[in-house]
Amino acid sequence: MTEPTTLILGLGLTGYSCIRHLAGRERLLAFDTRDAPPFLGAVLSDYPDVEIVDAAGWPAALGEARRVVVSPGVSMDHEAVASARAAHVRVTSDIELFLSAARGPVVGVTGTNGKSTVATLVGKLFAAAGLNVGVGGNLGTPALDLLGEDMDGYVLELSSFQLERLDRPRLAVGTVLNVSADHLDRYADLASYAAAKRRIYRGAQRAVYNGDDHRTRPDEPVPAIALNGDPRWRLEDDEMVIGGRRVNARTLALNGRHNQFNALAAAAIVHQVGVEADIGALVGFRGLPHRSHVVAEVDGVSYVDDSKATNVGACLAALDGFGTGERNLVLIAGGDAKGASFDALTDAVRRHVSRLVLFGRDADKIDAALGGVVPAVRVDDMSEAVSVAHDAAHAGDTVLLSPACASFDMYTDFIERGEDFAAQVQRIVRGRCPASPRVSVS
Repeated sequence: MTEPTTLILGLGLTGYSCIRHLAGRERLLAFDTRDAPPFLGAVLSDYPDVEIVDAAGWPAALGEARRVVVSPGVSMDHEAVASARAAHVRVTSDIELFLSAARGPVVGVTGTNGKSTVATLVGKLFAAAGLNVGVGGNLGTPALDLLGEDMDGYVLELSSFQLERLDRPRLAVGTVLNVSADHLDRYADLASYAAAKRRIYRGAQRAVYNGDDHRTRPDEPVPAIALNGDPRWRLEDDEMVIGGRRVNARTLALNGRHNQFNALAAAAIVHQVGVEADIGALVGFRGLPHRSHVVAEVDGVSYVDDSKATNVGACLAALDGFGTGERNLVLIAGGDAKGASFDALTDAVRRHVSRLVLFGRDADKIDAALGGVVPAVRVDDMSEAVSVAHDAAHAGDTVLLSPACASFDMYTDFIERGEDFAAQVQRIVRGRCPASPRVSVS
């Protein structure tokens, strides 16, 4: 009898997790179009029985495989995926492998922005209720690495790329937090991108969605909570109404109204699983790195690292979250726009921003859209950007790195970009400390 064979497409972190999960259970082949796949060395060292396929061997590998597991970094329009489908080989993903193996309820969280924060908050609320719940997926730990016999359940952050290769996830709770223009270099239009996000609801037992964003509403009938659409689940001034119970949102250390919404969403999600949310468990959480994180205050000016704002929607949330309506923000933005338009930022920039500091591949595109709204300065790198922003800011202002763009034109990822921002702010701190006691660093 022929041994079952799985072909892994993509040797990044996800592909490696698939190999680790399947090794010893069946024959494994692996293929990557890159010259130096990041986990090729680890596979050769740790799993020498895995057969590495090159481009010439791809057709033969398809003839032997019963399924192809496609990593989320590989577009579903990629010629390798198309050839697999043409050969009638089943195309699947690590998340489908995970859902087949997981025991206990699985919560899925997606959205253009906030999904990492909400998944983390949901995990904290479950932990406060005494449950052992794994948190990962698109956030940090690959889904397959979360599996364990002692787990009470799982919380997965799911990207549109992961969802588009799933048929019916059948989650305990599916959530779409928001949808705004992103990844338009991978999708034909915003409607296609939103439809990929809403796949999270297929077969879900319950749902949580954003009552202020029609694109997040489930396509299929499902018991659901509409945040800000249900009077028992909404934000009201400085309060969160959680299941009809009022909670002072100012007790949270999280910055910005968008993070109050994230906390509300997390509470609604655990409620849908039958767990009462203990918001006290979130009080000390200051947020994930590079997401609305205050890195320092110098002479009354706050410096905020929101490098994870890799799209216009995330930048808009930060502007509304930190802006006062008195043009108290100096905004540092720019990078790779991924085909997006910046027109949606116009009103928020007009209300909240006094100066734009722009750099990166699409700085000129941002300048063309917003340079007529407020003064804009074009700079070459982060060092110059922070220096210019520092000179433009006054006591009570906030210097906000919220790029509205991906980082890959200048950095390895948004983490490296955020670290560069923090390092340049520290340079200013070091220069100011001898002369001024009004310096604090978080």
